[in-house]
Amino acid sequence: MTLLFVTQKISQNDDDLGFVILWIKEFIRQGIDVKVICLEKGDFDSSFDVFSLGKEKGSCFWVRVFRFLKFVFTLKYDRVFIHMNPEYITLAGWFWFLKGTPVYLWYTHYKMHIHMFFAGVFCKRMFAATAQSMPQYNGSAKKIVTGHGIDFDFWIKNKEILTNNNNPKKLLSVHRLCRSKRVELGILALKYLPEDYSLTIYGRDVEKDYVKELHELINKESLENRVIFKGPTEPENLKDVYSSHRLMINMASETIDKTMLESMLFGIYPITTKANSFAIGLPASINKDDPKEIADFIISEKWKDYDVSYLDKIVKDNHSLSALIEKMNKYISLGG
Repeated sequence: MTLLFVTQKISQNDDDLGFVILWIKEFIRQGIDVKVICLEKGDFDSSFDVFSLGKEKGSCFWVRVFRFLKFVFTLKYDRVFIHMNPEYITLAGWFWFLKGTPVYLWYTHYKMHIHMFFAGVFCKRMFAATAQSMPQYNGSAKKIVTGHGIDFDFWIKNKEILTNNNNPKKLLSVHRLCRSKRVELGILALKYLPEDYSLTIYGRDVEKDYVKELHELINKESLENRVIFKGPTEPENLKDVYSSHRLMINMASETIDKTMLESMLFGIYPITTKANSFAIGLPASINKDDPKEIADFIISEKWKDYDVSYLDKIVKDNHSLSALIEKMNKYISLGG
């Protein structure tokens, strides 16, 4: 069986999407032949076929649309898997429907738009990490909640991480910088914490106007010496970042950022929303999304009872990459 895997970017050094390569390799390891269409192609080991729409070379929108449809019409494949970009279903779902090719979507977001409407029409199944994603399809047999997919070999291969005694006053956030991540809640939590607490933020400034507002907020609250922006960093470098922290703040609403799960393998306790904590399997969490509540939770040290082995087990039991691909493969391989 050949799977057409459609995604935004193939680049092993990308801070946000580098993990996609690990997903594809796991599909291959489980016996699926994979061909990839991507919007943009960067560095990777060329271990599978990639057909780029040419964004990395500056191709315009209509050229990219033409190339996409050309690949869709001419490549040979048996199934289609769309990763996080349902607009490709809007473009080609009709063709796959007429051809009788089963289409599957991975989508971890809660917003409804026209592309998700077409996904509901043309997809056989729509996979999500948690029940919070795609709430408009709650109760539909098409929506399958799978958990996330974390590649343990990449993050902790040949490493035995037994303890994490890092300074909990050096708080960490790792995610894209956009409004949905609600970074301001973590920043404002510093107002209710002693002066020796700081927050280091890694991530690409996706919404530059929002990042500007964050800097204005920091200046207004006189937190310039306590908040550090590090910008994006490659997945390989994140291993050292995770290894030097104990607490992470992630207040993204209605979704679980995979960075929380990755960091748990290193003994970092994620401070996130009550719903996200429940979805991950965390035993202790804040009760409401409020800066003072975040600060009180940090100072209470309720998180301190849960060590590396406890957090590691949560991820391995519920969010392993091999288990995720196997769950999806049960549907994809059968075309059901």
